[in-house]
This record gives sequence, structure tokens and C-alpha cells, in this order.
Amino acid sequence: MDLVDVFPENPFHPTVKYIAINQTPFSVPWGKNTVRLGKGFNSRQGEQDEFFMKSSAFKDVDNTPLQYRKCQITAIRDESGSSIAYASENASFAISGSVGKGFLSASVKGSLEKSAHNNRNASNISVRADHICGQIEMLRVPQLDTDAVRLLNTSSDPIIEFQKIYGDFYVAGYRVGAVNETMISGKLANKTFFDAKRAVAEGKVAWAKVHKSINELSASASNEGLIRVDAFDSLMDFHSTFLVQTDDDIVRMGDVAAKNKQRAMTIAARATETLWKDFSLGYEDTVYQDVVDHLCVRGLVTELLLAPFATLREYQYLLARRRINMR
Repeated sequence: MDLVDVFPENPFHPTVKYIAINQTPFSVPWGKNTVRLGKGFNSRQGEQDEFFMKSSAFKDVDNTPLQYRKCQITAIRDESGSSIAYASENASFAISGSVGKGFLSASVKGSLEKSAHNNRNASNISVRADHICGQIEMLRVPQLDTDAVRLLNTSSDPIIEFQKIYGDFYVAGYRVGAVNETMISGKLANKTFFDAKRAVAEGKVAWAKVHKSINELSASASNEGLIRVDAFDSLMDFHSTFLVQTDDDIVRMGDVAAKNKQRAMTIAARATETLWKDFSLGYEDTVYQDVVDHLCVRGLVTELLLAPFATLREYQYLLARRRINMR
């Protein structure tokens, strides 16, 4: 298998297999599940398989010091129209989507991206806020486990056998922050409805316009297809999904959308305050795995950073020494 065999149909939608052959680090959306540093991932597993490996290639991972570094980045996107561009053209989504159902269902963020991607021909309004507080990475890469070293030294096909047991990528770090999104979608007869009522103003005013328009076109909506509302906020553990079928649903939609957009506007301040108040994480700190586990549970780990084993110096050294000895 080479680059030609796995070259994606759409170059803007790279797959994990393509990334794996290039041996390029990548990130995927994550939710509240805890995942240990150094956990292996096999890029060639199918959708029905476990995407994380049971055996760890590293030793003494829990005692490996990690470094948190502050990196304040906020992105708020207010989009509408016949498609949500960020979902259908987002490379990170394409990569995680090609892993299989596991990664996308592991986070609300991923599942909403999947929904938007699958319904990209529908009319949509989306208000989305992403805030990155910082990143957690290893201060030093732990040594390979004794069994992993033995396998690389003695196996008849060390690279393939290593991947079968430990994977070809490992969790090298975590992106810490918060995500908020409100998405209203539906297949309507009048496609200009969502375009004309794009939510660009302040929370209640913007969503009042949307509310008014939906009242005006409720009959058309009910005939041509239901309106779906998805809203979540990772910091508040808030997730609301429902179909707009009645007048009460229309009122509820306006309320949910307005309140969640207000949360989106304060996402940076709320995430920074939570990190400092609950975890004492400021500009730069040394942490350990137990802190990361708590960050996952609180919904503050929004992405996993995966790196290839092939870039590890110890891995490269063992294979190079073996080739020299076999000459």
C-alpha cells in the first residue's frame, strides 16, 4: 500500500490511512471519556473494532510529567445558508470521520459535525464557538515497554507486529478548552429563509428574527420537512436535541438558541475561570495523568493529539540497529 492507493477522492478530506502513510500527527474531537497518555491507536482498524489498543507500548506512563501551556485562541463562527461550510470542508472532521463511528460519537462536537456533514445539502443556521485555553504535552517521552522493545528486536516483521499489538499512533497530548454550538437545520421549500435570517446580531435580537420567520413559514416547514435543533455547551454539560413540530417547540427553539448563543459569547472567560478555579492552571504548569483524567470528566479536553510511533527516537534506533546487525 502506498500514497496512490489511499489518496483521498477529495484532497481536502484526508483519511486516517492517508495520514498514516505520511506519518503525520493529527487531532480528533473528544468528549468526557478518559483516555491515558501514550494509549495506542491503530489506523488500519475497521469501524466495528476498538480504535484504542489494550496494550500500552510505554512504561511508567502515569508518572510521566506533563506540561500545560497557555494558548488562548477563540473562534466564533456564525453561518447560514444551503450548507455549513466548516463541516463539509473541515479536514479535522474528515480525518476523524474516516476513523469510524467511535471518535465521532465520543464527543458531542464530533456527532454534531457528523450530522452537519451528512445533511450538508439542507438549510442550516449555525452559531459555534471554540475556545482553546492551552495544550498538554509530555515533558519527556517515556521509554518503550520491555515487551515492545523485545518485539522490535526479535519479530520477523517488527513494524506490522508492533502495529497489531500497540497501534501505529499514540496519544501524545490534549487540547484543553471548551466548545459551544447551536445548529438549526431543515429541508425547507423556501431555501432563502435561512439565508435571509442569518443570526448576526446580538443574542435575543438575532434569534427573535429567526423566531418570527419560522412562525411565518411554519406551514411550509411542516409540509416539506421538520426543523431540527441541536445545541450543546461542553462547560455546562448541556446538550439539547429536538424536532420542531408544534408551536411550543417553536417557542422552545427560540429560548434554547438565545440562551446558548449567550453562553457562546462568554466561552473564553468561562473556560479560563474554570481552569483556574478548579485546577489552578494558569500560564504554564506541570501536571500528571490524574489531572488530565479530571479535565476529561469536566469536559475540558476537546481534542486528542495523536502522533506516530515511527517518529520516536527509540523506535527508530531499535529498527536501525536491527538492520545494521542483519547485514
